[in-house]
Amino acid sequence: MAKEFKTIDQLVELLESRNVRTDADTANILRRESYYAVVNGYKDTFLDREAMQSSDGDIYREGTTFRQIHDLFLFDRDLRSVVFPYLVRAETILKNAVVYAFCDHNREHDSYLDRANYVSARDMLVPDGYSGDKRRDHARNLADLMARLNKKLDPKGKLRPFVRHYLDTYGSVPLWVLQNDLTFGNIAHFYQLQKRGVQNEACKIVLQVAGHGNRIGARELLRIFDVLVDFRNICAHDDRLYCADVKGAHFDEMLNMVYRVLTIDEVKELHESVVMLAGFYAGRVDPRALNELYTDKENIPEEFR
Repeated sequence: MAKEFKTIDQLVELLESRNVRTDADTANILRRESYYAVVNGYKDTFLDREAMQSSDGDIYREGTTFRQIHDLFLFDRDLRSVVFPYLVRAETILKNAVVYAFCDHNREHDSYLDRANYVSARDMLVPDGYSGDKRRDHARNLADLMARLNKKLDPKGKLRPFVRHYLDTYGSVPLWVLQNDLTFGNIAHFYQLQKRGVQNEACKIVLQVAGHGNRIGARELLRIFDVLVDFRNICAHDDRLYCADVKGAHFDEMLNMVYRVLTIDEVKELHESVVMLAGFYAGRVDPRALNELYTDKENIPEEFR
């Protein structure tokens, strides 16, 4: 049965009926941000699960205020703002590493359009614990990648100006130019379909750029791609970050992956920014919510306790 529309006043009354104490700012906040974004998005920490076993609707823990829910919403939004620029930096590094490695191994401008330059189904890199059909997945992924690449070069389509310029001037578009029109996810699929020599070179480049850390293996870099692509999209599309679970990775594992890609100075900047944000919200955000950022509870910074 579809949910019926409720006015702002009715939504405030609904919160009160569910044991949430509202205040004079509640109505305006709901007008500004929407009930769905604030309440539905951030209510989980505050729900009384035991009481809800005998109720058809949500019931909140005793003492819950709308301000607490809204503060968690604000914290998560600020957390996305802090993390997103560093995810974009990591994205740039990873994309450049893969494209450079491919072009270094395949010197023709249109080498990326030749299926012979991609790995066979048998040798396609897959994540740990993979239990799918490699032949089927390889065929689908390669066909999808080829379709995307060719679409971006279709003279009858809506081409980006720099792509049109290279096609009109040189007759082809090298991959290092086209990469500006490829998403993080596109390059992640591109990396998975590369031969091991290209993947290993990409790993070396990432390590060289970071300037610290131990060797990165090809499968580890695939895992980094898989996780960071989704976390980047979470930040870009204003989805919940603090409690996100991406292929079994939570916030702290995502940070560790970003740390593997960025320089020491960037790592320090990001860490200090996250800790400073936690300090700013200390006392305003429920510690149980902050603790969800860290799966390894022994490594939770003091500001999050």
